[in-house]
Amino acid sequence: MADDKSLEHILTETLTDALAEKKASLGPEKLDPLKDGISSVELIRVSGSDIDVVNAARVSYGKVSKEITDRDIKLIEFLMKHEHTSPFEHNQLSFRIKAPIFVARQWFRHRMNSYNEISYRYVKVDMKEYYVPNVWRHQDKVNKQGSTGSFEREDLKVKYQNAINATMKVYEELLVEGVCREQARLLLPMSIYTEFIFTCNLHSLMHFVRLRLSPEAQLEIRIYAEALLKLASEYFPVSLKAFCSKAGITV
Repeated sequence: MADDKSLEHILTETLTDALAEKKASLGPEKLDPLKDGISSVELIRVSGSDIDVVNAARVSYGKVSKEITDRDIKLIEFLMKHEHTSPFEHNQLSFRIKAPIFVARQWFRHRMNSYNEISYRYVKVDMKEYYVPNVWRHQDKVNKQGSTGSFEREDLKVKYQNAINATMKVYEELLVEGVCREQARLLLPMSIYTEFIFTCNLHSLMHFVRLRLSPEAQLEIRIYAEALLKLASEYFPVSLKAFCSKAGITV
């Protein structure tokens, strides 16, 4: 029996070490882009690396690289410079995202990806999880869909929170009175949080980042784009460095 326990202990330790190593290999577990203790971006799975980009490009010549060399780095830079994009598609990244609904609705405009989202037909909304801006922004007079500058008004913040809390209270009352979740959710504000899995290849991710880091994009989704780029750069450092250089992006 003592030997069995000892064996069990060894197996447990081995499994724990393996899980810790896998966890460590995925870099930062989560980022909190909006820094409110609710928002999150987590890279949950990666398939591929810079070497796959190189080998996808070199398959035309029947060549295979085992590790990145200076010659391979120059090849990736050449591909990026001349927009030979297909070699950047032979990989996959999956992220788990927690974002306000208004961010998610902008996000889902990027259709060449895969998405699965939490359903408030199945689960009840967390009454305390909604986004509150730290500062207010002025309407941009040139870019009709955008904003500019910032200002602080605590009284407006209180009114904002009171309005959302009042809505959440009615939502709760509807559920208590027997209204189904799929109807009760109709009055929920766009500031509440949703969760979804976002899966893409590197080419698609770069397209997303390029558009959503534009000064014309809404600030909140720009912050999420920065988080995606930061997490992905650990696995595709050469490709994303070349991308940022071409796109004029500094992170």
